[in-house]
Amino acid sequence: MTKARHYIIPFGLFLLFTELNQFFPSNFFLLYALKTIFVGGLLWIWRHKFRELYLSPRIKDLGWALVLGLIVCVVWIGGENRLPRIGESEAFSPFAQSLSTSAIWGTIIFRLLGAVIVVPVMEELFWRSFLMRYLIRRDFYQVPLGTYTHFSFWTVVLLFALEHFRIIPAAFAGIVYGGLLCFTGNLWVPIFAHAVTNLALGLYVLYTGSWGFW
Repeated sequence: MTKARHYIIPFGLFLLFTELNQFFPSNFFLLYALKTIFVGGLLWIWRHKFRELYLSPRIKDLGWALVLGLIVCVVWIGGENRLPRIGESEAFSPFAQSLSTSAIWGTIIFRLLGAVIVVPVMEELFWRSFLMRYLIRRDFYQVPLGTYTHFSFWTVVLLFALEHFRIIPAAFAGIVYGGLLCFTGNLWVPIFAHAVTNLALGLYVLYTGSWGFW
């Protein structure tokens, strides 16, 4: 499990900070900033451990990732109040806090950076690079990236969906991101699709004020 810890610890730290939000809701944005800094910092320190990130994607594959990432965002938003969810998420608007204008926009920028840069890299490394291969063979480095088995692919889709309140759109996202990896064999393709989804969703939140999506 020596190699696995570089994938598991950033993901576990992310979940820990997310859970702390339930106990300290008034510090939501501070905890998100700390989560982004610590998880992003770990990924940067261990960047040389992730050899799959040193493979360049093809432009054509990134084009598909762009289109499919936007489709995931449309499904995510369109399913609201139409599809079943597990639990509820609270809406935290930075404009509702006692913050200066500069602090509000600093918070928004930090939130976008975390959602668009840190989260896609961290989650795709854990779910699609590590776990999807680990479920095939414990020495997962010996499994080619994007190797498909029914068990590994659909188990990861299910667990990825259960990580989110919006379980059906999340399952769809898991299928799309996992499918992109299986078809291209390059982790940057689902990372890019994931980042496109999160950026589009973030811009939608800012435009409409639908803070529940954040």
